[in-house]
Amino acid sequence: MFYQAFADEMGIPFMETSAKNATNVEQAFMAMTAAIKNRMASQPAMNSARPQTLPIKGQPVNQKSSCCST
Repeated sequence: MFYQAFADEMGIPFMETSAKNATNVEQAFMAMTAAIKNRMASQPAMNSARPQTLPIKGQPVNQKSSCCST
């Protein structure tokens, strides 16, 4: 099968599915979510205590007193 060989060559999983027939759709979804969860669990946790801040340069906006004026 060409697609299986291509997936093997690329080092990615392959599962034949059909949304029309509902064949292997749930199994493919569960396999993908499990792989993502495992990949994320193996990475070091990000420090969420204090997010990084970046300075932003800006200019004040002129406020007009009347509504909808140009």
